[in-house]
Formats: sequence, structure tokens, C-alpha cells
Amino acid sequence: MLFNEPIHNWNEWGAIFQSTKAFTPLAEEIFRREGLAFTELSNLTPGTNAVFRTGDYVVKIFAPRESGMDSQLDYSNESAVCEALTRWRISTPRLIAHGTIQDTYLFYYIITEYCPGELAGPWLESASPSQSEGFIRQLKELLQTLHRPARGLIPPMDLLKRAMENPRLERLPVSLRDEMTDRAARLDLTNTVLVHGDLTGENILIGANGQPVIIDCADSCPAPWWYELAPLVFELFHCRGDLLRLFADANPETFVEQIMDAVCIHDFGANMLWDTAVREGIPCFSHLAEVREFLMSRMCNHT
Repeated sequence: MLFNEPIHNWNEWGAIFQSTKAFTPLAEEIFRREGLAFTELSNLTPGTNAVFRTGDYVVKIFAPRESGMDSQLDYSNESAVCEALTRWRISTPRLIAHGTIQDTYLFYYIITEYCPGELAGPWLESASPSQSEGFIRQLKELLQTLHRPARGLIPPMDLLKRAMENPRLERLPVSLRDEMTDRAARLDLTNTVLVHGDLTGENILIGANGQPVIIDCADSCPAPWWYELAPLVFELFHCRGDLLRLFADANPETFVEQIMDAVCIHDFGANMLWDTAVREGIPCFSHLAEVREFLMSRMCNHT
């Protein structure tokens, strides 16, 4: 066997998924089968799956079923979306190969080209106003190309059912949790396009030419375009007023309502609200009115 580490639960996967030593024999065999040159593995930004750089490539090895996570859908979605983005000439790493390898466990994998660049989150912290403006303009142009009907590309998802049954809501106060599910139940989710779904500061790179490059499409799904706003606002922009005003195409009140719709339906919306309160050093939000007030204060504060 090529992979000899025990994986019986999520904790065991979390203890091993960044180990270049554990994954080298498996990755080497994958590259041999794909006819690709293999070099020493090095770590990239950690996420959910095992992701490594090897020379001019990035290999992502998805968590096996034994970890407690069924990665088959993420794998099929990401490989299909990567191919589509390349066809649409959207700036993203080109898909080189994808498949499965049966070893100790059944592993799904994808191999993409390696795109050098700086993570957009840290980059924005020190970017000049003109750099930020250029980035936002290019990001909006990219999203206009991405957000298109994509029937048949990836399976539809029951966004409302997922939101209503989301276990991440349990960490929020009951009052906020109830308001979020009530709001989600009233949303019109019928007009959908392809969204990336996880445009955080770690999933956008600033390439050598200064253009944004989007990576990690595993959370892509058909959804209303504004679904994209939740990670953009809370995890990429960190609710910075200058960035929100540059991005907004609507008046502040309308834009804030779109953000709130997004955070109520997004799979990680509860985490975003919790993490924002921690980051800002404020008590956890107890009502949506507090979220609205917080966002409006950021939108309207020009200091």
C-alpha cells in the first residue's frame, strides 16, 4: 500500500492531511499514471483536502469517505467547473488531470497547473486605493463572466433545505438562528447562475499581472448571483467600508439587504457572522437588525 496512515474519522484526517511524507508515495503513483513529471511535494495554504505543489502542478487529494466526509460531489463539481472556466477564458488554474486511485482508501484527485500569486486577503491589507479599485473592477468583470446559467454542468442543490438544517447555526444565539431560517424561507431561489461559492481571501490570487485568479471551485453550485456576496463581504473584504463601496452596484440599503440574504442562505453564513464578531472584538450578533446596523455603519463610514 502507498498510503499507510489510519483515517477513521475527521480528527485523524485533520492530523495527517498536510503531511508531505504521508502523501508522497500516493502522489508519485498518481503522477506516474497520468504521465506527468513528479517532484518533491510542498505545502500550500491548508483547507479541507490535502493540497500540495509539485513543480509546475498542484495536486488536490480529497478526503476519503472514511474521514466522515463524502468528497465525491466536491470532486465532480470542481473538475467540471474547472474545465468550464477554462473554456470561458476565466482566470483560473488549468485542469490537467483528474480521477481516482484505490489504495488503502479510495481517493479522488485533481491536478491543475500551478499559478504563482499572492493571496488576495493579505494583499488587500496593504494595497493602495488605486490598487484596490483596480482589483475590485477586475473581480466584478470576472464574476460577470462566471455568473451565467450552467444547466447540466453540475447537479442542482436544495439551498433552502441545507440552510434550514445547517448544523453550523447551533453556535449562534437562538434569536439570530431563528431569524436567519425565517429569512431564508422567504427568499426567491429560482433564478440561479453558476457561483463559485467560496471567494475568500485564500481562494483568490493576485497574479503577476495584477489580475485576480480564482482557485478551489469545490463549493461551486447553482444559486442566485448574490449568494457570492457572503464570502466576498465577510471573508475577503472583512467588511471594510472602502471595499464594500467599490463593489456595490446598488444603493447601500439594497446592497446590505442582498448581503444579509446571502449570509442567511450560505452554508457557512453562521460561521461568517461568528468569526466577524470575534475579529471585530464585539459580542456575537443576537438579531439580524444588529447585522444590518453593523454593515450599514461600514458602508456609510468614510473615515
